[in-house]
This record gives sequence, C-alpha cells and structure tokens, in this order.
Amino acid sequence: ADADVAMPLKDLGITDDELSKQFQYTKDIVTDANGDIRGSSWQACSAGLIYNRAIAKEVLGSDDPDTVQQAVSDWDKFNETAKKMKDAGYKITATVNDTYRVYSNNVSGQWVQDGKVVVDDNIKKWADDSKALVDAGETTTNDMWSDEWSAGFQAPGDVFCYFGPAWLINFSMGNAPDKDDDGSIAHAGGWGMVNGPQSYYWGGSWICAAQGTDNPTLAKDIILTMTTDDDVMKDIAVKDSDCVNNKTVLDALAADDSFGNAILGGQNPYKMLSEGAEKIDMSKVSPYDQGCNEEYQQSMKNYFDGNASYDEALDQFKQGVAEKYPELSE
Repeated sequence: ADADVAMPLKDLGITDDELSKQFQYTKDIVTDANGDIRGSSWQACSAGLIYNRAIAKEVLGSDDPDTVQQAVSDWDKFNETAKKMKDAGYKITATVNDTYRVYSNNVSGQWVQDGKVVVDDNIKKWADDSKALVDAGETTTNDMWSDEWSAGFQAPGDVFCYFGPAWLINFSMGNAPDKDDDGSIAHAGGWGMVNGPQSYYWGGSWICAAQGTDNPTLAKDIILTMTTDDDVMKDIAVKDSDCVNNKTVLDALAADDSFGNAILGGQNPYKMLSEGAEKIDMSKVSPYDQGCNEEYQQSMKNYFDGNASYDEALDQFKQGVAEKYPELSE
C-alpha cells in the first residue's frame, strides 16, 4: 500500500489487537518501510495442489489425500509421479507455469540484492525441473489462463493436477455440483486437494482507506466489518468456500466434520490451508518481484521449447529486466 495513497490503519484507530486473528503474511504484504499497516484483507490465499481424483485412483491406486500427498510431498517425488502419469497417458500439469509460483514463494533471497539481479537457486531449480518435464512430454509450455491450460478442467480430463488457492477452485474451475452441469470435473465433485511439495500463496485482496478521506469513521467500520468480524468471515467461507483471513473461524470450520467443499468431493480443506498460511514467509518480497518473475518465465519458454540454451534464455531475461528497471545491474 503506497504511502501517498493509503492511510496507516492506526490513523483510523484500528489496533493491532483488532487484527490479531489475521495471518501475519497478509499484514506483512501491506506494511510499509516504517512498520505501518496500510490495508486489511478478508482472504488468506494459501494454496495447494488440486488433483483429479479419478486419475489418482487409476495411477496411484487411491484418491485419498494422504496417499496423494505422499506421491507429491517434495519435488523429487512430484517428478517421479510425473513419469507415472505420462506412462498412463496423462500430463502431470497443464503447463510448467503452474508450478512457478510454488518455487518462487520459497526462495532464499530477494530478486534484487545490492542493486544486482540474483536468480535464486530455487528459481533455477524450477527451470531445471521444468525443462526435464517438458522434454519427457510430461507437461507443456502453454500459457496459464489459455484454453489449452483450462482444458483439463473438463471431464474426464487428462491433467493430473493444478496449483492454486480456494478462489481458483471455486471461481475458475467450473460450476459447483449444485449449479448447472457444465461438464466440468468440479461439477462432478472430482477434485481433491493436498499441500503438495512446498507451501505458497497466490493472490489476495486488501481494503485500504484513501489518504485525505472525509469519511474515516465509515472507512474504519467497513474495514473492521469486512475483514475482522467473525460472523462475516464465517458467512464468506460458508457461502463462497473462500479461505478467510481469520484463524478462529478457520479453526472452527476445520474441526467441523459436516463442513466440506462439494467441488473437492466433500473434502474439508481448511486445516490444510490454515496450516499453509502460517508457513508463508514474506521476508523475501520486493518491488521487483512481478517484473522479474514475468520476464523469467517468458524467457525460459524459449529454453523449454528448444529454441534457446539456458544461457541464451537467461540473457534474454536480463535484457528484459534491464528495460523494465534500468537502475539495476546484472
């Protein structure tokens, strides 16, 4: 939240105690250099691996989340499972880009250090692992959100898994079972969800108060009601199956055996998502993330498709970053 645009929440009279049920990472994202929080979110967008239950039964022998998690609990096992999927006629993912966010959320340092661009070891591992998967025919280089990428949402589906948070499941993968039949796996309740190789997050929405607002009392009321009220948080979770930014509400939902997501075949994902949100580390975030992440993925596509060596693709990445951020050095 930019200091010239959004007010510190403390200036609205919002206290740390009123935000105490929220996950720390959601507050870190909107904390400025002075330590002031400038926004509040109702979402906790921790994410996981969303798998096709029918394919899991066929290839892994079970669609039980514990069994599936064992098969994808780290990247070595994930890559071993990719071979099994290929042998059975399936892709492990719809594109290499599905996994990028997981790797990039688990780096050891920032993209820019002392004014220089640094490719983290885990980012390089994504490139190495992805190249091997593409060369083996176990995934593709299709763009996310393309028709080719989302084709695996439709039954019966030839893609074993996607990576995403609750909002991807509920708003992007097809109609829920109580809606019109759109031929999707979601409508059949055919997905399951596990943690996957590493914890990560994707997305989020924050409510901020504009600097100079003539309605600070109303702004405070909206923020507290929409992002901290237990009843409102539970209502959002129950009606939209969204993962809310409230530990108390999520703990209660996770312990409720009657609460499940119909798209996930009745599975209750909240314990897993809550635990994942606690593990998210925002200490490596920087203003350069979006530009560097986009340029790296775009440049590596040439490498994955066999149109460039890794070093050539890396040079393309560096050139793209230099154009976006001329103040940086290689």
